[in-house]
Amino acid sequence: MIFTALKLLKDQLDNYIQSFNPKGNDPEPHVVLDNVATLETPDRPPGAEERIILSLVNIEEEAALKNTAHFYRNTQGVTYQNPPVYLNLYMLVSANYKDYEASLSRLSQVIQFFQGKSSFTINNSPNETLSASSQDLDDLQLHLELFSMSFEQLNHLWGALGGKQMPSALYKIRLVKITENRTTGLGTIIEEIQSRDTIAFQKS
Repeated sequence: MIFTALKLLKDQLDNYIQSFNPKGNDPEPHVVLDNVATLETPDRPPGAEERIILSLVNIEEEAALKNTAHFYRNTQGVTYQNPPVYLNLYMLVSANYKDYEASLSRLSQVIQFFQGKSSFTINNSPNETLSASSQDLDDLQLHLELFSMSFEQLNHLWGALGGKQMPSALYKIRLVKITENRTTGLGTIIEEIQSRDTIAFQKS
């Protein structure tokens, strides 16, 4: 589901960037999913030059939705199943262009796009190339917000990535649902609870 979410955002953003091309759609993508930390490694294959790069830099569990029910009623009784995990993803958008002015222009277009459209579902963002089940796509609801970092946090982030800082923006993506349709047990519904005192009173 993490890949599905980022793939959807990549394709939507690429379509928007393509609209600025005076010659129409470019067969080569303008936005790629890639690890920005590997850009300067010597054995890295080409593919992210002169592109907008989307990189996953952190995953955070949504604590507010952590304590949900572990059982579900059905016709057979009660099914026990671990609740879904809801995640917030932190996506770094980096403008990897040799021309610094081009980097700033592209980054401005990215911010403009996500300002105009900050919520994504499969209904408002159709994508024929996603290879996920229909249930996964039905559950897909993404909400983006620009995440501001201090200079110290920005320095630590790029230091951890091990590369030279480039024009970039960090987005927080809420919420990505991860679930496995696996039951851990099947029980019966408890209709009534009797204490020992109640049973003893009924016998007397």
